Amino acid sequence: MKPIPWRRVEKWKCVRCGKCCEELDVMVTSEEEKRLRKFGDVFRRGKVLVYLKKIDGRCIFFRSGICAIYPERPMACVKYPFYFRSTGGEESYFGGYHVYVDSNCPGVVLGHPTESLVDTIQNLLKNERLIIV
Repeated sequence: MKPIPWRRVEKWKCVRCGKCCEELDVMVTSEEEKRLRKFGDVFRRGKVLVYLKKIDGRCIFFRSGICAIYPERPMACVKYPFYFRSTGGEESYFGGYHVYVDSNCPGVVLGHPTESLVDTIQNLLKNERLIIV
């Protein structure tokens, strides 16, 4: 991951490359764990947190080039490539939070932020499942 402040990003659009399904260790909340249990043995336990398992280096739900649980995917997946923090610099500040973007995501275009990017961030911040660290 190579996080940069959101103000350096012109726009972002998911290009459905699956790179995030390989690179992310997808943390799940206790609510998400309960909701996703119906899919069987799909979790691995860390020292403190619970993550989705990986098979052959990819998320267990990445099948045939798409996410098999897209409508139910964990918040870590919903918000990628955006990261929300409680602290940071002036360039990352957005409405009381600090927003960073993983510049390694192929859907990220660097430049002056567009209204579309601002709308995306605002919509993510409205999600009650969003976790700010």
